[in-house]
Amino acid sequence: MSRSLSIIMLLLLTKISFCQDTPYKPIPYDFIWNDSNVINYYGTSAKDYNSLYKKLNKLILTGQGQIKVLQIGDSHIQADNFSGQMRNNLQSFALGVMGSRGFLFPYNVASTNNPNNYKVNYTGKWYSCRNIQSNLSCELGLAGIAVTTYDTNSSIQIILNPRDLPHQDYNKVKIYHNMGDTIYKLRVLEGNTGKEISGIDNSFGYTSFTTDDHYDVLYLSFLKTDSLQNSITIYGIELNNDDPGIIYSAVGVNGAEVVSYLKCNLLEKHLKALSPEWIIISLGTNDAYNLTFDDIAFERNLTFLINRIKDALPDVAILLTTPADSYRKRKFPNPNMIKAGQAIIKVANKNNCAVWDLHKVMGGYMSMKKWISAGLAGGDKVHFTNKGYALQGDLLFNAFLKSYDYYIDITRKN
Repeated sequence: MSRSLSIIMLLLLTKISFCQDTPYKPIPYDFIWNDSNVINYYGTSAKDYNSLYKKLNKLILTGQGQIKVLQIGDSHIQADNFSGQMRNNLQSFALGVMGSRGFLFPYNVASTNNPNNYKVNYTGKWYSCRNIQSNLSCELGLAGIAVTTYDTNSSIQIILNPRDLPHQDYNKVKIYHNMGDTIYKLRVLEGNTGKEISGIDNSFGYTSFTTDDHYDVLYLSFLKTDSLQNSITIYGIELNNDDPGIIYSAVGVNGAEVVSYLKCNLLEKHLKALSPEWIIISLGTNDAYNLTFDDIAFERNLTFLINRIKDALPDVAILLTTPADSYRKRKFPNPNMIKAGQAIIKVANKNNCAVWDLHKVMGGYMSMKKWISAGLAGGDKVHFTNKGYALQGDLLFNAFLKSYDYYIDITRKN
């Protein structure tokens, strides 16, 4: 290695503040418990995170590789404000880590709120199924939600860059859908060029497409090529490219509990197809919302979910986030969120996961009032404003950087 390259490598390893003066996000609120804003490792989870940080180091230092992140949650995640801020932070804190958009779901096709960082247009009549339904009559996958059409005039258009955000594009597409002889044939166009591209079916439950160029618009329609074909169900869409970087996917369903994702029978198959290195589970608000809270059942269900994830991805790093402070019926402080956080830590300790204690970081019990006064939370005392979710994304990002900084310091000393 040349002397100049050695110096560059040493500078990069010293701290990760080479993209700006400091990559850490400023937190201008005195009610935030910054000293508690850390990722706590339980069991052998630190080993999984060392593997994650090693891959991140390689990406930053050599410009090689992709790191896939997946956040799973409820309404706090479906709108993609918290997770979207994490995505923006992770994809911009160092040079060369801007990745593609990854897995997404066309939520407004299911008549529910869509993230504002991609736009969805559609035609035709669609029927939706969600993991919060008590009596499911459908298969569900990673997204926890699916849409079905019986109309060949139906279509879905995804526009990746509707706002002033860092430009993202794709040249690789995966359409997650049901399989079989009764399924319509997928028709994917390169952007809106009118040029159709052929796909390859995969046993993991998706059809993959590769385009000749990079695009930021996807047009998906359907063809009936056999008399047996009568419908198709879409479970999600993955938009990637070959560029090195961090790919941050997020899935959420309004009202979801941990048990909701246990209903998703295609979860393992889709997890293997997506193959993330880091999974963040942000659930518990709905589980602990009511007056009575069965923490034993909650622990059992969360353990089942973690086991299913690890069966599919044995080496994945898992982070559990505790539910935020909230109120019931806008009036009553909810101590069950404390119990849910304690249960999450117990599960993490037994199942080798890490924990980010959002409840504690935001100020603890009844801190929701301070967030509301600061314009960071809404009047329902459960959900947050866009500004509040962005703050959560900044806080988790800072906690992640602290851990990564520590890994770099240990690596340099050794």
